[in-house]
Amino acid sequence: MLCAIAMTNLFPTLVSPLRPALREARHYSFFKLRKDIVAGLTVAVVEVPQAMAYALIAGVPPQYGIYTSIIQGIFGALLSSSEHLTTGPTNTQSLLIASAVTRLASMSGHLPPEQMAVVYLQMVFGLTLLKGIIQLLFAAVRLGAMVRYVSRSVIYGVAAGAGVLIIVGQLPNLLGITIPSTTERHLPGALGAMERLWPHLDQVNPRALALGVGCLAVVVGVRWISRFLPGALLAVVLAAVTVAVLGWEQSGGVMSAGGLTTGGGGVPTIEPIEPHLPSWQIPWMTWGQAEELLGGALALALLGMLESVAIVKSIASKTGDRIDPNQEFFAQGFTNFVSSFFQCIPGSGSFTRSALDHDAGAQTRYAAMFNAVFVGAIFFFFAGLAKYIPLASLAAVLLIIAAGLIDFGAIRRLWTANRSDGIVCLATAAATMLLPLEFAIFIGIFLSLALYIRQTSRLHLSEMQHRPGGIYIERPLQSRSGESGVLFLQLEGDLFFGIADELQDRLSQVAQSNARVVIVRLKRTLSVDSTVLAVMEDFAKRMRSRGGHVILCGLKPELLAMLQRYGLVAVLGSDNVFATGFGVFTSAKQALQRARKLIGDSIDVTGLDFSDDDGWMYEI
Repeated sequence: MLCAIAMTNLFPTLVSPLRPALREARHYSFFKLRKDIVAGLTVAVVEVPQAMAYALIAGVPPQYGIYTSIIQGIFGALLSSSEHLTTGPTNTQSLLIASAVTRLASMSGHLPPEQMAVVYLQMVFGLTLLKGIIQLLFAAVRLGAMVRYVSRSVIYGVAAGAGVLIIVGQLPNLLGITIPSTTERHLPGALGAMERLWPHLDQVNPRALALGVGCLAVVVGVRWISRFLPGALLAVVLAAVTVAVLGWEQSGGVMSAGGLTTGGGGVPTIEPIEPHLPSWQIPWMTWGQAEELLGGALALALLGMLESVAIVKSIASKTGDRIDPNQEFFAQGFTNFVSSFFQCIPGSGSFTRSALDHDAGAQTRYAAMFNAVFVGAIFFFFAGLAKYIPLASLAAVLLIIAAGLIDFGAIRRLWTANRSDGIVCLATAAATMLLPLEFAIFIGIFLSLALYIRQTSRLHLSEMQHRPGGIYIERPLQSRSGESGVLFLQLEGDLFFGIADELQDRLSQVAQSNARVVIVRLKRTLSVDSTVLAVMEDFAKRMRSRGGHVILCGLKPELLAMLQRYGLVAVLGSDNVFATGFGVFTSAKQALQRARKLIGDSIDVTGLDFSDDDGWMYEI
């Protein structure tokens, strides 16, 4: 049944995302073409070194990062609801890929390095396929709105933890150290990376370190001059020229799973790359591998969607674009699904490249497509020179990117403004650094939802106390309330199962008081579930068993309809239920008049004021 519903919803979705691209094609002009080409080239010179570096983070040869930029860049641009979203490999996605696949690959036994590299690649491509399928299913059942329930504190925490992991993970490349693989157990996360690096610090390669520090200086210096200048590309090119001129490239090395040359003299460099585009290849994996990768694929799908929607919303605040989360789910899912057949790693929207696309003057989504074409052209013409690129230069680029992921200002604001958000952020960051990344994401989401439920589970119940002159003030409910015979209560917020037990305890105390009539105002309630309705029904029956009455007022039409369907109106009696009216204090006056009639007391309802201690008026 679920599959049938998903397919029914998915077929219309296959066509509608292309409509914006087709509409823009009909109104395309030379001015837009020129602007889009310039923006595409500007982003491409930034994306080439980033794509290669992100591939190394994912543990695959750098050309697969280029493949991902080309294929996903084209499909992502066509299908996204944003004009400026640039899709491809990203830092957090690549880090999660390595976390999910490395652990599974280690279970494959002691295979030769060449065979292990092939198995690793197949599982990465399978992970891309699984992620795409999951996102397509989410789009088919319209779950795009679910991203609203993941707080920004989780995103900041994951980003900060990922930044630390990338920095620690790239230190060996920056220092020119090759750490041999081992089956020994180490501490998890960042601590484990430092534990593996520590015994090899006496093997620092001065040439690699000098190149890395030089690249850091170039990237920072160029960024200080202008963010539109390709500082990362310039740094990598200068480092490669230095290696080529001075003859520092390593020789006689072998290719590892990450696509780097190990062994020999000189500095560690990228393995030579053949300048060809990706071929069609069906992703292959066993059922057991698919089951093991499913958790990582789900985490990739959620994190990728959160990143993409956050990017699109950020840019839409400047452009006024309309954002459709379900279309973004479909766009990302279809892009990853198709790209898995072209040897691509999982990818998503990139904030850095998308912001640069917008700032560079891109007019339409076709700028991102030009960007993908330029990335392919640069790769095709200069792939043969990649063997001179030192890993230390790519490590330097990644260190700059990783440092930007740690937003100390945002984390400080979270901690200052809302301690709960700060706790979620720091706990997620700690989990990211110490646990497998997919687990850390789920831990952050769980903590965020748990704290939200804890906050919303606080019962907001107060008493409207009568004062001389017809004034009612809002006060906390006292233990001696109700001695006058009429008790006027006010419930606020979400009345759901989380507050049911506390509400039952408070109403039980009221039922044991001297109150003959209890008026409950529900004007400020946002929602009421069946658990709370059962508590109120039990309270009404207890009051009636001792000769008392319960009156409800301030009922909105939808709430009144719910009470009628549940049968609570029948329990209370229709004369004791008052819907909110157009007049000021209408339902409150009606409820008080009904209470006067029930107890035969004189309650003056003319000229009533409802205020708190500061004199603020309440609409009843």
